[in-house]
Amino acid sequence: MQYSAKLNEFIETICEQIRWKKAHNIVSEEIRNHVIDQKNAFMDKGLDEETAMEKAIKEMGDPVLIGTELDRTHRPKMEWNIFLLTGIMIILGFGIRYIASFEPDTPFMLGRSLMATLIGIACMIGAYFIDFTFIGRYPKSIFTGLTVLSILSILLSPVIRGKHLYVQFILLVFPTVMAGIIYNMRSKGYLGIILSGAFFIIPVLIGLRIPSMSVVALISLCFLILITMAVIKGWFNVNKLYGMLLIYIPTFSVVIVGFIRLMSYNYERERFLNIINPYKDPLGDGYISARMREMLAGAKFIGRGDLGSNPYMIPEINTNYIMTYLIHRLGWLSFIVVMGVISFLIIRSFKLCYKQKSILGKLVSMAVLVTFTMEVIFYVITNLGLPIMGSLTLPFISYSGMSTIVNMTLIGIMLSVFKSGDILKDSLLLPNNE
Repeated sequence: MQYSAKLNEFIETICEQIRWKKAHNIVSEEIRNHVIDQKNAFMDKGLDEETAMEKAIKEMGDPVLIGTELDRTHRPKMEWNIFLLTGIMIILGFGIRYIASFEPDTPFMLGRSLMATLIGIACMIGAYFIDFTFIGRYPKSIFTGLTVLSILSILLSPVIRGKHLYVQFILLVFPTVMAGIIYNMRSKGYLGIILSGAFFIIPVLIGLRIPSMSVVALISLCFLILITMAVIKGWFNVNKLYGMLLIYIPTFSVVIVGFIRLMSYNYERERFLNIINPYKDPLGDGYISARMREMLAGAKFIGRGDLGSNPYMIPEINTNYIMTYLIHRLGWLSFIVVMGVISFLIIRSFKLCYKQKSILGKLVSMAVLVTFTMEVIFYVITNLGLPIMGSLTLPFISYSGMSTIVNMTLIGIMLSVFKSGDILKDSLLLPNNE
């Protein structure tokens, strides 16, 4: 109809003034709804539909001026605090790795770290500019691609100390992809919860195949947090109590059965007890934990600690246990500074995540943030003398080229969410199927 064409032309003129194209859909929807509401009000006063539409459009004002004003308010928001804190962590990481470098191949390792950091920065920038909503539009395709990549990595990547180390870092991406799966399944009720769990079994099986119990525990906790948040917030539109039972009865059942089975093997049981109390076997399974606790017990607030044991006797002290070495070498103040920077980044990110208006934005940013936080928690617990599960890496701080690239890519995705969180609406995304 002619009046519809006039409205479309009016909206198109407004959008032409707005340089951020991603804002066009939300602006169009808001303007259209406002004009139609005003048109209906005029029709209630006795005007015919065409006249009412013309008057409603006229009352809105000059579309060029409206668009210019909206262009000032609808702009991508770069969260410079997150970017700055990430940069500080990268610089701290290089400094800490330099301090902890006492092996002959130090220049090679530092050079490799620099190369991985540069690649990671490029990936972070690329992820920032890519529209993160593709995770909600094509989650099954992305999940399938990531699964295939993981399997190929198992088949082709080298085995180091009995593990496919590269694969565990690929698995860190799965919680973010699972955010898209949960978003995609949210309209299916109880079936959606079951299907989300069924999808998640695949990365768990891959993690067990590597094998790496630490990565299995990490991604499992991330998934539980995401699916629990979705149920509590009512996104699955189910009874919250029944939804929680559907999640946690199978989870606790698997954990309990797995733990009982593990403890049924004398070797595994003794190994677990020796890690909890390393002085039962200080020269065997408890060796690393016992030496770490001695180093930490002799650490000072500032300066080199009393040498409870030779740190060079602890395998990979300058990689897997770099924070333990730092505390011994420089004192607890260095640990407080590093953890302070990391904590600021996590807290700031949680605040921004909480402010997200869309379900997809909240799920994706939460997935990235929880993955990052769990990596930190696992690493810190291990470096404080309780290596029950073993750690992955301390993001941006400890040695690991692949970890740096993956974590910086995830940070870029999170920044992409924060960039457009104010204007994204789930109603404007494509339907929840592929």
